[in-house]
Amino acid sequence: MNDLYRDREQSQAKHEILRRYLTPFANKILHAWPSIDFIDGFAGPWENRDEDGFSDTSIGIALETLSRVAEQRGHSPNAPQIRCIFNEASPPAFRRLEAFAERAVTQYPLVQIEVFQGEFEANAQRIKASAKNAFQLLFVDPTGYTGFSPGALSVFSGRSTEIVVNFMRSFIVRFVSGNHRDREQALCGLLGRSRANKLLKSELSVEAIEMEYLLMLKEDLAYKYRYGAFSPIHNPDRNEIHFLLAYATNHPDGMEAMRSAEFKALTEHDKNRFKRAVKSRGDDLFGNMLDEMEVTGPYLKARKRHLAHAAENIRAAISQRARPMEFTALAAEVQQSLYLKRSEIGDAIVELSRQGVVKPTWLERQGRRPRANDLIVLCE
Repeated sequence: MNDLYRDREQSQAKHEILRRYLTPFANKILHAWPSIDFIDGFAGPWENRDEDGFSDTSIGIALETLSRVAEQRGHSPNAPQIRCIFNEASPPAFRRLEAFAERAVTQYPLVQIEVFQGEFEANAQRIKASAKNAFQLLFVDPTGYTGFSPGALSVFSGRSTEIVVNFMRSFIVRFVSGNHRDREQALCGLLGRSRANKLLKSELSVEAIEMEYLLMLKEDLAYKYRYGAFSPIHNPDRNEIHFLLAYATNHPDGMEAMRSAEFKALTEHDKNRFKRAVKSRGDDLFGNMLDEMEVTGPYLKARKRHLAHAAENIRAAISQRARPMEFTALAAEVQQSLYLKRSEIGDAIVELSRQGVVKPTWLERQGRRPRANDLIVLCE
């Protein structure tokens, strides 16, 4: 466990997902697009302990990770292909952000840095106007549940955009209570009036709000995103979700990059939660066996359930399409609801072929498992 995140383990997990996602994302995008804007709408910094490098903030993580990508791809400081745009509303936090950005110009010469002060919604149009690069990744990590309405998000949506939003379940739970004074207004700000009204007429639940939020990302923004999914980050002390990262993309490789980053980051988070629990009890029963034990926390338990249901999800996804699906598209479709990597979905398809459910089309190219453009077809 990183001491910079002591008592902030959920933030460490969130930042690890971002860190592990940014490298494959940037490399994939820069293979097809000439340039990238990384836009952090609620940059902070907040509660960080590394005052010099901001390494425990999304600011430092984005700059360090994307700078490494730029260096590996041979970018020039005279013609930067990656820009980081950081927006922060709080004047004290912005002063720290601005001071760091001035220092970072020398430390990260391959990445252009731009900062904005003000509320994200108020600045959205200005930020978009400044984001001249070919592809944008919008990262929205608020400290609450307001300030990032569908209208503000829609400013950035499009085929050349991906969106990651920290969906604060610990705050959203309040909406479920009929005693929440501003429930209707808050839901409208989060989902838009039409979707909020639909939920308010039904039996409201946290899960219903979350599913409606994903549908909003996929269906209501200016360009309809093809795929949307959540990554769950659990409270370090309780078996409940603290917040979820909501993700929307138009490319199946985006889903794979996110699920792979999630797997590595949240597997480690499960281990950290386990070690924290043992330490808090003062229990040295396990002694040096801790690192040798298989730690199965809430994320890994959910993955185990998802692996068990992979076959039925695959069959359902194929059955819902009039035409055969390419493997990568089918895998991304399934990944929207299951915390699985593409290779695991491929293994499940191979097993379905052994059962006579799916045609082993990959054998035509003498492959051992489905890959890329292989068509996945149910047996008649």
